Amino acid sequence: MNKNSPFYIIQDFISPMMAEDIIDSLKFTAPDLDKDGNPLKSFFFDSDMDDVIFERVKPLISELEEHYGIEYVGTEPMTYEFSPQGFNNEEVHAENSLHLRGKWLRTKSRDLTGIIFLNNYNDKPPFEDDFEVYGGKLQFPQHKFSLNPERGTLVIFPSDPHFLNGITKVQIGDSVMIRFHITAKTPFLYDHANFEGDYTTWFEEFA
Repeated sequence: MNKNSPFYIIQDFISPMMAEDIIDSLKFTAPDLDKDGNPLKSFFFDSDMDDVIFERVKPLISELEEHYGIEYVGTEPMTYEFSPQGFNNEEVHAENSLHLRGKWLRTKSRDLTGIIFLNNYNDKPPFEDDFEVYGGKLQFPQHKFSLNPERGTLVIFPSDPHFLNGITKVQIGDSVMIRFHITAKTPFLYDHANFEGDYTTWFEEFA
């Protein structure tokens, strides 16, 4: 793992079969619609699956403590996010803060955020509806890059307003991901000086 990167990434964190099993367990049918008939994101919770996934997260905790200079306290229940085909919300958000009166105010005890992708990104035919998605990239506009979904990959990043994030329009297929949050004993304060470079160097090992 690149020690200068604020992103901690593990490919094949879960298997393709496990990703498929999680999607099947959500029992998603048809999306809710807004007043204009546009599809909305759905959120699911599964405490039993949380336990299974957390058993895979636990061995990483000491590495995360060292990488980010934190002392681990706990992990929130996981959220299973289903963004159906056609979902388009250009808003980005901070995982632990709200923008109020021109300032960011920390409102939640979150220090690191984890995303587990359950789909593969594909922008060329043929297209497998069961596990591929066109669109649904995880975007970080402040840093001018997006991550393509890669089934089974875990991405961890700081939860503070330096890492506003959202997903791009889901054009074909459905975007499914797991989101969780880690709390540290002392609030993590992102300092760019501790993570030199930018996205062109942060992900060199995955090029």
